[in-house]
Amino acid sequence: MKYILIFLYSALLSAASCKKNNTQAEDQLPPITQTGARTFGCLVNGKVFIPKGGDGSGRSNFKAVYELFNGRPYLQLEAKYFINGSPKGDIILFIDSLFTTGTYPIVTNKRMVNFGWEVYSPTCGVSITDSTTFKTGAINLTKVDVPNGIFSGTFNCKIKPANCDTIYITDGRFDYKF
Repeated sequence: MKYILIFLYSALLSAASCKKNNTQAEDQLPPITQTGARTFGCLVNGKVFIPKGGDGSGRSNFKAVYELFNGRPYLQLEAKYFINGSPKGDIILFIDSLFTTGTYPIVTNKRMVNFGWEVYSPTCGVSITDSTTFKTGAINLTKVDVPNGIFSGTFNCKIKPANCDTIYITDGRFDYKF
């Protein structure tokens, strides 16, 4: 009985520490806002991804495009992660037919998300034009304020490229002002 109690106590402590580690990672992400704060962040397989560094050209490591494509408005958000001026990761979110707030599903046959992350695996990634890699998840636009140029939301997805393990992007958030 004593050993069973020790085992249960150890298991409980272990579970509590796992939750604490995940919470600590979430605490490093920017807050979820709708003010045009120009923030972006998410967890990639539990590790923090926030745009960082640059390539020395002065270009932003987090940028967005909002324009008409084939008569329909679209939004593309691109976040890059540089180490010593060299790109080591990027996430691109693409939403076409953007008319209002709401949930935009990420599905396999649509160009909704691009992921490349050399820090995790040099061969791990999926192109924005790839419509065959398994993808599931959603981008939830919480603010679309075209007159003031503010786009905010949250996102999560699961990607299974042929060349690496499944990628889990969770707790994603962005708040952009043009």
